[in-house]
Amino acid sequence: MSRKTIGALLLVVGLVVVAAGLVLMLAIVPGMKQWPDDVDTTRTYAGTMPVLLNAQTFEFMHDLEVTIDRHIKTEETDGDVALVSEEQQLKTGDQPLQSLLKRYAIDRKTMAYTADHPSDWDSMDGFRPRGGLVIGWPIDTEKKDYDGWSDDYNSVVPLVYAEEVTHDRSGLDTYLFTSSSEPQLIDPIAVQAMGLPEALPKEQLAALIENTDLSPMVKNMLPTLLQNWPEDTVPLQYYYSYEAQYWIEPETGVLIDTSKHELRAVGLSEDMIAGSPLAALPEDQRANLRVPVYDLTYQATDESVQDAKMDAQDAIDQINLYGTTIPYAAITVGALLALLGLVFALR
Repeated sequence: MSRKTIGALLLVVGLVVVAAGLVLMLAIVPGMKQWPDDVDTTRTYAGTMPVLLNAQTFEFMHDLEVTIDRHIKTEETDGDVALVSEEQQLKTGDQPLQSLLKRYAIDRKTMAYTADHPSDWDSMDGFRPRGGLVIGWPIDTEKKDYDGWSDDYNSVVPLVYAEEVTHDRSGLDTYLFTSSSEPQLIDPIAVQAMGLPEALPKEQLAALIENTDLSPMVKNMLPTLLQNWPEDTVPLQYYYSYEAQYWIEPETGVLIDTSKHELRAVGLSEDMIAGSPLAALPEDQRANLRVPVYDLTYQATDESVQDAKMDAQDAIDQINLYGTTIPYAAITVGALLALLGLVFALR
């Protein structure tokens, strides 16, 4: 084989290797930056509950130490869309307190809910139309505000970028986002999902009120209001407020840690209050009429923070390996082969 033939072969091989490196870096790796099709992970949070209304017995439970397990799994993918399930288990010790199942259709790149999904997903348990970010942050999270989602409100809520910080427990550089809301009405769908009653018999409601910390003035007003209500059952409304912090590893969008306080309270419906002396009260005083039924403060456990850190670092290593190390090595080796082949061919 002649020197020119060897040179030509080296030139071709070198150019092919360079092209392969460029394709890997510019075409294949960007396609890797999406919600994986094999997610199956559980995050655990520990917290306290000063008060919880048992929806089955209508008895108040106080000063509980609780854990929340969130099992997140990719059930199906359809191109750029994924069906993701989230099972939440609230427990005190080994005693289950609440169980919720949610399913989301998300854009695998933006992580936002998408209405462009297979129609058969709509009939699955826990699935309903949503909006904004429903399960996490996108890869390459930006320093900007995002729209999140609240099932309680059945509407989007703001996820506000606060600052770039080093997360204490993980040691990672993270973006801190915050979100909060004053009390707003809980959507009836969420009330049903939590197993809370939308109405109670007068006698049962009166007994419930007796076991609360409402002021004597309010307790004295309510019996007359109940007596004047023409129906046997009293319609209820629930209110939700919260304050949350989220620490995100920006390159991967992995949620490293969460700290959140949630408060749900029950009050009389507007139909019942209308026309009564209570209707004239300002909102801050009317809020005193509501009884807390779910007061929870929680944060990710140390073990879950370390699991999230490992997930983020593994994803970063994969992105760096296929997006930087291998492509640059291929481009360098290919360029040297091509140059060597060119020298052989021209000599």
